[in-house]
Amino acid sequence: MNIQSMLPGSCAIPSGRPGNNLAQTNRIRRGKMKNRLMKKTTLAVFLLLVSSIPAYGEISKGKFATELNFPGVGVRYFLTDKFCVEGRGQFDKDIVVAGMRFYRYFNTDAKYLFFAGLEGDYISFKGEESEGSGIAGELLIGGEYFFARKFSFQMDFGPAYIYLKDKESSVSVGGIEYVVNFGINYYFGK
Repeated sequence: MNIQSMLPGSCAIPSGRPGNNLAQTNRIRRGKMKNRLMKKTTLAVFLLLVSSIPAYGEISKGKFATELNFPGVGVRYFLTDKFCVEGRGQFDKDIVVAGMRFYRYFNTDAKYLFFAGLEGDYISFKGEESEGSGIAGELLIGGEYFFARKFSFQMDFGPAYIYLKDKESSVSVGGIEYVVNFGINYYFGK
């Protein structure tokens, strides 16, 4: 223990290491509290702004949308007010799925949009024991929820027929699987 730690108002913490005096410790605590308060304030302001934006989207002929889905991307174009096409790709370790979707929307100017659709995909895969390709076709139903004027959260699901063939052995497998998709869309254009 040194002499400075015995003085009134001092802390009996060994000196020589950064952050060991009481004033510096209090500055660090105040800084952390200030950062937490700033983060909470920023989040509250963001939520207030997002909740005050008119949260309904209007889709129409000529509009585009980009989609981030797990784990991929998509771009869609509205042919009419109720029909659109989408090119999409999904990428993960050792697998690529690329294809097209066709959507039919049932309502086009609300906070919640409902649709049905078809999807066709080409699949390429490479694993430790096999490598090959295949196809997939899906019937889907789903909806979108607009949480801001140009942004929506999308979910759809449905049965998909998936057929895969190994390149070297020509062994193939096919069957119906149920698929669920999630994504966030950004609308722009017209």
